[in-house]
Amino acid sequence: MIAVGLKVLAGTLFWEAQFQVFQWLFSAMPAKTPHERLFKKCAPSYIVSYVHAFFLAWAGWRIVLTLEGADIADRAWLYASGDVRFVGFVELATMAFFTYVMYDMFHLILQFPDLGGADMFAHHVGFLVAAAGAYAYGAYPLMLGWLCTCETSTPFLSTRYFIRAMKDIEYTQPLLDNVARAFGMKSRGQVAAHRMEYVVASMFFVTFVLVRCLGYAWALIGLAKVCWFGRAAVNANIPVVVRYGLSFLCVSGFLLNLMWLNKLIGMLTSEKKRKWLRKDAEQ
Repeated sequence: MIAVGLKVLAGTLFWEAQFQVFQWLFSAMPAKTPHERLFKKCAPSYIVSYVHAFFLAWAGWRIVLTLEGADIADRAWLYASGDVRFVGFVELATMAFFTYVMYDMFHLILQFPDLGGADMFAHHVGFLVAAAGAYAYGAYPLMLGWLCTCETSTPFLSTRYFIRAMKDIEYTQPLLDNVARAFGMKSRGQVAAHRMEYVVASMFFVTFVLVRCLGYAWALIGLAKVCWFGRAAVNANIPVVVRYGLSFLCVSGFLLNLMWLNKLIGMLTSEKKRKWLRKDAEQ
């Protein structure tokens, strides 16, 4: 138990150390306007989010590709696998997931609601409990892998944040103009920034649908096959309360994703977004 506690502490400090480094790097930036102050406050968290998302997405896809065709026992219980290296890798990925959520929830509370609202807080609590159950009992590693792949969409979300924040800051606007020039865009300034934001948001939307809706739905079907319709011996090492709890949290997470999907559709189809696209096309 002490060893697990030390791992949780070390992992949480690992993410917090990155945040502190980036916060120190951003400390020299101007903070005269509200936009500049908010950017300095939130940008370090989004950069750490990049690091976590790239690692966890890679880990998730590795787990999924390994277990999708595996025996039902391997998909249900991590320690049914005879591959010691793979078991260690899944444990590492689970601990990275758990400690990042710990770190991020701490900052979510400190900077509420700048980094997210009540829905994001509920998301964090749910996945914190789910990761703890998966780590403690080695429960349903394939489902864990699919949950990790959901982070594939996060880099697009973080990129959208930076575009949205930088377009309103005087000293970062030239950087966006350079990006627009590099991609051969006709427009510059606010119009170019709005178009870039729309394009990145569209990429986020497509990835979100693929991994957080379709992939997640497929994972839930797989979870049902293993957890509820599999052989009794498959679930023998996982307490009933953990089975029910993880199933409830996974279904709740899927419903939350559907709620966010509805918001995304509204954002992408708004008249304001279409207006900026028309302006760019006309220039």
